[in-house]
Amino acid sequence: MASSAPSWPGVRPVKTCTECKQSKLRCDSKDRFPNPCSRCQARNLSCTVDPSFRRTPARKRLEAMSRELRELRDQRIADTRAGSTTSPDPDTTRSQDSTASAPRPTVAVLIDDFELMGLESFELRGIVVSKQSVIESFKLFTSIFHPHLPILGPVSLKTVYRSHPFLFWTIIVIVSLRSPVPSDETLFTRLHEPYTHLLRAEALSAPIPMSKIQALLFLSMWPLPVMHQRDDPSWLYCGIAINAASYMGLHRASAKAGTTPSLYTVGVASGSAHERLNTWLGCFFVSTSLGMHLGLPPMINTPSDLANIRTILCEHTVSREFSLRIRVLLILANFSSILSHNSNDGVVDSSVTQLLDGELDTLKLTFPDGWTSLTDFTILVVKLHVYTLVITRARSGTGSREILLKMGLGTALRIIHLANSRFNERIDKGEMMTLTQREKTLPKDYYRGLAFATIFLLRHFSLNNSGNAEEHQLAANHVIMAHTIFKTLATHPRDEYGRVANLFETLCKQTPTPLDDTKPRHSDRMGASIVLDAITTAREMRGYPIELQEPEVLDTTEGLPGHDHAAQGDIFGTTAQLIEPWPSDLAFANEFWGDTSWDVFSMPTVTPHFQPGHGI
Repeated sequence: MASSAPSWPGVRPVKTCTECKQSKLRCDSKDRFPNPCSRCQARNLSCTVDPSFRRTPARKRLEAMSRELRELRDQRIADTRAGSTTSPDPDTTRSQDSTASAPRPTVAVLIDDFELMGLESFELRGIVVSKQSVIESFKLFTSIFHPHLPILGPVSLKTVYRSHPFLFWTIIVIVSLRSPVPSDETLFTRLHEPYTHLLRAEALSAPIPMSKIQALLFLSMWPLPVMHQRDDPSWLYCGIAINAASYMGLHRASAKAGTTPSLYTVGVASGSAHERLNTWLGCFFVSTSLGMHLGLPPMINTPSDLANIRTILCEHTVSREFSLRIRVLLILANFSSILSHNSNDGVVDSSVTQLLDGELDTLKLTFPDGWTSLTDFTILVVKLHVYTLVITRARSGTGSREILLKMGLGTALRIIHLANSRFNERIDKGEMMTLTQREKTLPKDYYRGLAFATIFLLRHFSLNNSGNAEEHQLAANHVIMAHTIFKTLATHPRDEYGRVANLFETLCKQTPTPLDDTKPRHSDRMGASIVLDAITTAREMRGYPIELQEPEVLDTTEGLPGHDHAAQGDIFGTTAQLIEPWPSDLAFANEFWGDTSWDVFSMPTVTPHFQPGHGI
């Protein structure tokens, strides 16, 4: 299955990347796949193999550069004459798509009352955090993190610190892990252990108020680092949050219901109507997205619950981008139950897939405002999961399967293209975060989707030698893009980004084989089955066991005190006469039935109803 040396997947019509071909230099991109070639990596260039690329002579390149410079100069002069007030700053001008996708603050931070507390530092189990670090963390959270999951109302630091300490420290830990505050870059390292103790104590401490539900949802979107993905407790946190929300009655929330009383029997404050609705929308959004990536059915999936989500979106004010992404997952939730429960009927699968495609494509026409690249990214990931589910169940060679493979190829390429475009955007002047810090503020599901698209390309195209060479090369180039993103974000070879990059490298060492007839070993996890199968394959290639060892069941009859191997007939002793059991119970029965009050029912008390016998 695996070869000893890396082998470029498929038939490569070209062995040299465009940069090396232009310079007429030897290229080792074939041996280093999916890493860039040595020259491109040393010069931080984009390493791409393009069969249609033709080398441009140096004289023509110089002429083209001179022409571009003249055009830019003339344009700058024209803009200056037109007036500087109408001329955009070229250093801060960004594409329309990137501007639309930039998160905007969705909640205000009230700091004045926090200043009046008079505290210069805050403590969690002996770990001291300065006031400046706390304020910086909350400002970063509300401007960068919260727009991805806008479920909080106006944030008063004083109220959050005094009344909701679990939410307070959760926000600080999430920010310090992914975007260290300038005033304390070691904050997460110091807070990790004490916060873990707080999390264990608070997560299952009933009753769970709304602030804890919100904190658990944030932890599911931006979880703490784990050594293995199976150790990620995000799905468990979702379950706790949704059950606690149902206990509070958030699933029956309505924009027209008004104030909900805080009943003593429930045990927690009901909160404002705005936060109740937003929190329930957050429960649906986080659990459905996470369930898709784990290959599990949505937790909120009943027709009445889905209808309630639609009603809330129509009657309640929600940020446009968040509303659109919820509508995307609503469509997925409607169709997932049909796809996961039908009897592998290819006709039904194809029809359902076409309907889902049509509804997702209609969203952009129905709601054209607020559409961003992240919304496009979400739609593409949903489509790819559905395509993969149907592809893995369909018989090889069928026309519908081949069509879905082509659609899946285009979708996966588009997902990686969007991620690569975002990754290579310029950072604005005055932005304090680095490129790595900015990209790490994205939810973990974003990178789950990127890894899923890459594994789809590796499985069905790059490592499948039954396709054509052009598709192989196109898939390989995009695998390099995704690998570069994860490799750049990794700060340690064994962190989560580094492990994903290492997974791609390991899978690329396989010898290309026809995979049309190969079914994933985890066929019960819908589209996510190919991700689990890829992890299992990589583990097998590294020589690790792929199955857990069942714990040994000890024989409880061995080694017990006084145990011997006597015959079964001698177990109860040497006499055949059994000792009469329960003498005290019989005495009570005789006393009970011997009461003279039973005479009124014509039941004589002199006749005992229970007499000692001789055993069973």
